[in-house]
Amino acid sequence: MDTKKATPFFVYLGRIFFALAFLALLGAWLTQLTGGTLIGMSQQHLFNDAMVLSLLGIGMFADALWHSRNI
Repeated sequence: MDTKKATPFFVYLGRIFFALAFLALLGAWLTQLTGGTLIGMSQQHLFNDAMVLSLLGIGMFADALWHSRNI
């Protein structure tokens, strides 16, 4: 993949992962308030999803930084 095209692509992916992580965190908060599940997922499952999606977002931003250095 061309370096100039890779950087915006990975930034876009990072933003998507962070948005999904935020939605998972909101879902976990909602399940805490209601005491039930959300789309069949427990509070702990949603918290774990938020953590993993945040780490993937950080990884995508780190990769975008790497590609922006033209290495």
